[in-house]
Amino acid sequence: MKNKRKIMGILFFAVFTVILLLCIAYQLWADPHRGEVEEAKASLPVDAMLTKEQAAADIDYVLNHIESRHPACMDGLPDVVKTQGDKEKEAMGSRVSVLSLWQSIARIMALMNDGHTSVMPYYPGAVPRLPFRCKRDGGSLTCDGGKYDGYQILSIGGVSEEELYRTFLRQSSYELEGFASVLYANHIDRKDYLNFLGVEADTDVDIVMDTPDGEVKETLRFEETDLLARNNDSFVSFEIDEEKNVAVLTLKECNYNDEYIDTLKEFFKAVKEQQIGSIAVDLRYNGGGSSYVINEFLRYIDIDEYYIFGDIDVRYGPFLLTDEKELIYNQQEEGLVFDGTVYALTSSGTFSAATDFAVAVTDNNLGYVVGSVSGGMPSTYGDLVQFQTPNARLLFTVSYKYFHRPDPGKDAEPLKPDYPVEAGRALEEMYRLAGQ
Repeated sequence: MKNKRKIMGILFFAVFTVILLLCIAYQLWADPHRGEVEEAKASLPVDAMLTKEQAAADIDYVLNHIESRHPACMDGLPDVVKTQGDKEKEAMGSRVSVLSLWQSIARIMALMNDGHTSVMPYYPGAVPRLPFRCKRDGGSLTCDGGKYDGYQILSIGGVSEEELYRTFLRQSSYELEGFASVLYANHIDRKDYLNFLGVEADTDVDIVMDTPDGEVKETLRFEETDLLARNNDSFVSFEIDEEKNVAVLTLKECNYNDEYIDTLKEFFKAVKEQQIGSIAVDLRYNGGGSSYVINEFLRYIDIDEYYIFGDIDVRYGPFLLTDEKELIYNQQEEGLVFDGTVYALTSSGTFSAATDFAVAVTDNNLGYVVGSVSGGMPSTYGDLVQFQTPNARLLFTVSYKYFHRPDPGKDAEPLKPDYPVEAGRALEEMYRLAGQ
């Protein structure tokens, strides 16, 4: 009996030891989130200086994390990325600004062709911005709203707008250029991003604009702007047009929270009470977030089962494992199930989970996509992990999954709308279709 207990004890200890070692090995070599930054610290100012050794160490840190996490790097870094990394380090002088380092790492990451693998400085709170917003349509950059609404920007700080855009494309992470143009317009009013694009700007900058009265030059001062305060509108809202028999849910971010859940329920209650026949989800200016917003929405749609994604390739250290395509059985919201026509509105500003939303509508044959090609590819890298470089504290993200769209026959295709129109006309087109 004692020998049996002794053997059982040894076996238990052996099993416990093996499990412990496997857990330690997973944490050290396989966990995609190992070393991830939980709470980011402010980056060094863009004009702060580093030694060449510090800057090179930051580049190596980024390259090592891409190589050890990204699904595209199972056989090592792509040659073009490794070559660019070597080129950036060789070109460094004895002293390197944080701005120059940011530009170098951005050029390296841009070659991954992955909109989720990117780098940026992190400055919490207010940032210096110009007193206008921008949009880029038809190859030109224009002011959007306010005193300068509709004015075309020709140059900033002596650099032509065309050159600013070309530089942005070389130093940005994106999959489709349409989304890059959205990012460019969203960031071009920031002082640090203007510096990033080669503009020498401090407290103010010269702007040349084309106006109805001809070409004018203005010297504009940067204003400290809190990004959260600037974007304080609700991310989800809806409107019911009983006369046209249409309801529109506007979703600016894919936030899966109580506000979304409650608003969605109120939306479908109103749809049922007013016997609306067509609904639309406006995703045109949605940069993504949580895909759970899709599942919650589909609880109100007359479908028993569906797919959000196809196969998902997941990187665990030296292993790339595939989660096979999962059929989801719908848990419908009793009494509020909608069986009318569904539309999803898209634009080049539709990215990540917002693209997944529209893809779920079309690949499950639930409705129609109206608008322009989305900013992100339906089959794409994603689910990012976040890190900071050790010296400049630049914040960077790396994808560790590759998501295939539900329809494998369209795996290499962008999201092609059923009814392609310019993004600004998508709502109008949807109303036309709903009224037929």
